[in-house]
Amino acid sequence: MDLSVVIVSYRGRERLTKCLEALNSFTGKNFSMEVIVVNNSPEDKSFMEIENRFSKFRFIHNNINGGYSNGCNLGCSKATGDYFLILNPDTVAREEEIKKLLDAARSNPSYYIISCRQVREDGKESKSSGSFPWERTGRELKGNLKEVTFPDWVSGSVMMMSRNIFAMLNGFDEDFWMYSEDVDLCRRARNKGGEVALYNNISIEHNHGGSTREDLRTTAVSKCEVQISRHLYIHKHEKGIRRILIQVFIVTDNLITGIITGLTGLLLFFIPKIFVRFLLRIRLIDYYSGSLLRRSWLSPRSVNFRKKA
Repeated sequence: MDLSVVIVSYRGRERLTKCLEALNSFTGKNFSMEVIVVNNSPEDKSFMEIENRFSKFRFIHNNINGGYSNGCNLGCSKATGDYFLILNPDTVAREEEIKKLLDAARSNPSYYIISCRQVREDGKESKSSGSFPWERTGRELKGNLKEVTFPDWVSGSVMMMSRNIFAMLNGFDEDFWMYSEDVDLCRRARNKGGEVALYNNISIEHNHGGSTREDLRTTAVSKCEVQISRHLYIHKHEKGIRRILIQVFIVTDNLITGIITGLTGLLLFFIPKIFVRFLLRIRLIDYYSGSLLRRSWLSPRSVNFRKKA
């Protein structure tokens, strides 16, 4: 098998259907491919409709919502392809573009992780790369008109690598429940001497936010996990006094800013987009309190937190 496409899904049935319809249209003339969908919402009974419709694809039902890292690792553990393509369920890919990505990966073994431009349905560019947090490498700005550029990290929404590289890196770090797991993986790839490459002449449609903006609770959880992942990343990749200072700055910024935004959200509770700020601050305070007691930056939602509990 040439390629294993791994998709981690949490609800968002309409966008997942659109993603799978695109993959289902591939002719198979250019490369052999399997599609593995990991269902991270085991309570969603309607998922069976999608499974029945796309019967040639493989579906794995996770018994917990273990997060993005856990879902990707689970899917890749069942994959048989020489190369893995991690795709978000809110992407729409064309066969010729995937073929270009696969050719690029095969031709450049020093490129450990490969991605491409991501464009929204309305044609607007979607951010798909950047510099490592708290560093000023400027990688994402260099040569942005060239065919291939080398940012510090590329988004886990579209990420290709060989089976061997994925194994060497031990996959995604399941300490991360959601967010920053892609940045962490790219950091570890670079630490191993590999390049992270972004192809600007290849594009995939990506429409953000399908499963993280369903309701106020989900939005608050999502925004909280963004902050948690920042702390976890710094804990893993910074050292000494610098690590302490960055952590203190993030906590202080979140709490001080939270007094203003949280109170505003409470006063304007009738406006959902503003009220979610209040819900976010409550979650962050709860997380910081627990982290202080546990002496750990792990998200309580991560599978590794559950193992250590």
